[in-house]
Amino acid sequence: MDLTPLIAKKHQYASRQVGGEYVIVPVRDNVAQMNTLITLNEVGSFIWDRLAQDATVESLAAAIVAEFDVSLEIAKRDLGAFLTSLTNTLKS
Repeated sequence: MDLTPLIAKKHQYASRQVGGEYVIVPVRDNVAQMNTLITLNEVGSFIWDRLAQDATVESLAAAIVAEFDVSLEIAKRDLGAFLTSLTNTLKS
């Protein structure tokens, strides 16, 4: 999966820890678009924080395995599903 489009969109979103949840909100003209809140769980926020120009699916999966108690196979499967869902959500 090519992460370039997702990484390119990341700068259009503000992310914050709010009341025990991690949310990302689109920002247009320096104004948060509160009608589109995306809530991420602990693993989702871990992935979001690590999306950068040098990120790959393999490097993200390895980071997940190092941080959480999960096998590489499951990390790759769940990461793929998460990235696909996030990409589709951010297209909207």
